Amino acid sequence: MSQRLSEHASIDLMDLADIGGTNAQNNSGWLSMQSYARAMAYVEIGTWNAGDDLDECRFQQATDSSGTSAKDLTTDASGGNYDTDNPVDADGDFVVLEVRGEDMDADNEFDHIRLYVAEGGNSGTDNVAGVVIRYGYAYPKKAVQGAASTGSQVYVDINT
Repeated sequence: MSQRLSEHASIDLMDLADIGGTNAQNNSGWLSMQSYARAMAYVEIGTWNAGDDLDECRFQQATDSSGTSAKDLTTDASGGNYDTDNPVDADGDFVVLEVRGEDMDADNEFDHIRLYVAEGGNSGTDNVAGVVIRYGYAYPKKAVQGAASTGSQVYVDINT
């Protein structure tokens, strides 16, 4: 018996934003990883100035939904998980980041993540968008993403 992806995954969007500017940033907000096994982020560059780079692209972790004790989970540096020696820097370029729940600092009760992206320079418009997918929910249920609501939160399955 197989499960629908919607029974054990949750999708969170990071708004499209112009992050051009001194450490202008965009992030997903803090998301609970409690009961999720893994998370994946997809970041894509839109309209982008050729002279700029996506300088920072990483998952961070925290102890609660307000970002308490935030620290990096993945790295963005020369030779890091996101290698800033070879950054994405053109319309349509993308980054995929993946982490597991066991990668988090559970000993110190870190159980929230967020996707963080930033561009440190500014020579014009630097649009970026992203999505975080948390999956492997330990307690599959009909609507992990949220309860269905007519005209607002809709689930469609051809086999039902």
